[in-house]
Amino acid sequence: MTIKRLHQYYIDKEFKTFNPQCILFDIDGVLVDIRKSYNIVIKKTVDFILKYIIGDTVLKGIVNDDIILKFRQTGGFNNDTDTSYAIALAILVNPQKSIRSTREFLNFIAKNVDEGGIISVEKFLSSYFHYADIQRLKKILVYPAPIGNSMLATVFDEFFYGPELFEKRHKIKPKYYFGKPLIENDKLLATRTTINDITKKFGSNVAIVSGRSKIAAEYSLKPVFDVFNQRACIFLEDEEREYSKPNPYAIKKAMKIMNSKTAIYVGDSAEDLLMVRRAEKETDIKIAFFGVYGCSTRPILTARQFKKIGAEVIIENINILPNILNKVL
Repeated sequence: MTIKRLHQYYIDKEFKTFNPQCILFDIDGVLVDIRKSYNIVIKKTVDFILKYIIGDTVLKGIVNDDIILKFRQTGGFNNDTDTSYAIALAILVNPQKSIRSTREFLNFIAKNVDEGGIISVEKFLSSYFHYADIQRLKKILVYPAPIGNSMLATVFDEFFYGPELFEKRHKIKPKYYFGKPLIENDKLLATRTTINDITKKFGSNVAIVSGRSKIAAEYSLKPVFDVFNQRACIFLEDEEREYSKPNPYAIKKAMKIMNSKTAIYVGDSAEDLLMVRRAEKETDIKIAFFGVYGCSTRPILTARQFKKIGAEVIIENINILPNILNKVL
């Protein structure tokens, strides 16, 4: 597949015989464009942590969208707080003298870690640097740990939610950031017409499986949120950490609630596809993966990756999904 123009799509020929009973959606990069919300939160969190621990440096603004994408493509960084931690830890373990050399080092790490996420990063760093240094920095960063205990996790959520929504979400007052909530930068992509057209095909069997909290999902999806089957929606930020993507817990739970054995899952990342394949492996369910690439910082590369790793359907944006469904179902 060569993607050269907008709204081009790819459909695997075997999918045309598929009969899905439900459809599940990721939020970030699918229903909502997060490039000016979550991506900026990662950048600001890393800057904050570096300044707090080592003071003013030339590394302010070190994280760019390309680095974030490379970590996400490993399959282990659906959680953006994890991404912030991994990047901050790597920089602190091996501080460089320039932005260029630091970014080269971060790219080197991203190429050599996998779906193990932060554990994979810690293990990789331990193979090059002193274990004691890594443990010392982990104690400073206190991650992973609950909001309020971990400064990194707390700062991240304060940037994203802003003071009012942060207190509503966590039942504690913010300590580090009192400015504009970056969740306000979320851009809703899915139109009401698109969601309504999809519900005409699937009825109430339309739900969300997302790494977000329900509060964040409802805030950014407000115009269309009520259309989804609320009982079957799973918001992993509200669940135990062990259930995070690519753990198939959420997708299996949602399909069980909707009494479905076949499904479409619409996602934007390698973690999403890993979750789908693991769910299929562990049960007798069948799931077709629809990869959405339009919100990627490198869309053509992302589309090619989806084809390489076996997505059944690849589309640029969510609003052409009804037309695709009409072609194949």
